[in-house]
Amino acid sequence: MDAPCAEPGLAARYRRYRLRVFCATWLAYAGFYLTRKSFSVAKVPLSQGADGWSLSDMAWVDGGYLTAYAVGQFAWGICGDRFGTRAVILIGLLASALVAALCGFAPGVAAMGLLLALQGLCQATGWGPLAKNVGEFFSQRERGWVMGIWCTNYALGGFLATRLAGWAAAQGGWRFAFWVPAAALVGVWLVFLLWQRDRPEDVGLPPIEEFHGEPAAVVEAGDALADEPEGSWQVIGDVLRSPMVLLLSAVYFFL
Repeated sequence: MDAPCAEPGLAARYRRYRLRVFCATWLAYAGFYLTRKSFSVAKVPLSQGADGWSLSDMAWVDGGYLTAYAVGQFAWGICGDRFGTRAVILIGLLASALVAALCGFAPGVAAMGLLLALQGLCQATGWGPLAKNVGEFFSQRERGWVMGIWCTNYALGGFLATRLAGWAAAQGGWRFAFWVPAAALVGVWLVFLLWQRDRPEDVGLPPIEEFHGEPAAVVEAGDALADEPEGSWQVIGDVLRSPMVLLLSAVYFFL
């Protein structure tokens, strides 16, 4: 929804940048699945190959990846606040592609385990900073339906990534399940580089709340925290103590 008194051309510029940011962030999160699904596809040929990976081997590798992914969620969310979505995601996407390419050269379980732990850290750059980026261009009253559409990225991204990695493995072996998705992710990185911007103010536009004539978002815990910089430990601590955050965290953990 555009502001009723927006200056001529402002509404059109806002719509253009909102669409670009929505598409760039949607594609970036879907793109992370390109390198996230590679090992799942490679498991079958790895278990049947000359080395004969056991289920225990694969479980340890998966466990290392998931542990690094969980730890990374805390660190990268804070970095997204402090350094901006653009820097974090560009580093995360490119590093994820590089690590995936190296996975294709992994000589054994130990090397693959180390690389996939690094991949978990790369994958963790995605959700927090990208969700924040969407929030910068869409106001509070829009975010419900906007995020409902935006979150189709993980379902469609996961589906397409599995198909691509499976096709690549069928053509050239399990190593190609890493190499081909890594190359595709570099393409996603280029689109993100060209289209994404952190905030409307970065392109000479007013904040989204001002544009829509809505009150600025505030920290519910009180005015004292509203003056804290983004990513400060005081704000993070208050969020982590929120009963709703704790409840949703517990639900997500058990899911």
